[in-house]
Amino acid sequence: MKRIGVVLGRGGHTAQIFALIDLLGPKYEYLYMIGLLDPLTPKKIRIAGRVLPVLTPRLLPQDSRIMSVIRTLATLMMSFVYLVLFRPALMVSCGTGLTVPIFYSARLLGIKTVFIESMSRVETLSITGRMLLGKTDLFMVQWPDLATRIPTAIYGGQLL
Repeated sequence: MKRIGVVLGRGGHTAQIFALIDLLGPKYEYLYMIGLLDPLTPKKIRIAGRVLPVLTPRLLPQDSRIMSVIRTLATLMMSFVYLVLFRPALMVSCGTGLTVPIFYSARLLGIKTVFIESMSRVETLSITGRMLLGKTDLFMVQWPDLATRIPTAIYGGQLL
């Protein structure tokens, strides 16, 4: 059974990725990477899988840059270890900021990555999208106009 790693954030990002997982169904084994201090998202998982907590790069908006850098490096290392241990065939995300260090770890290990820009991004890419553009195996957007502005992006329709 193929294993798919899924990066889960909060709010709309999570709703969109769950819609994708519902479409894919239980024929895959799922690994869910979730922010360490997020008690709600694991409860929303509808198709069972292993939940792997990772440190969130930014905990609070007022966090200092140095703390964000330290946490990002810790997330990079934690996700690297998880990916070595569980070795998914693919990592997928719908735009949460937690994605960046996890996808960088995946790329170092040769694991395929699929980034789906959030449905809320109609005209421009998110910060996460800009950081990952050109660094994923597949970069999808959910609006046709955005796909025309980003030559390397593929319009894939809307998840919700």
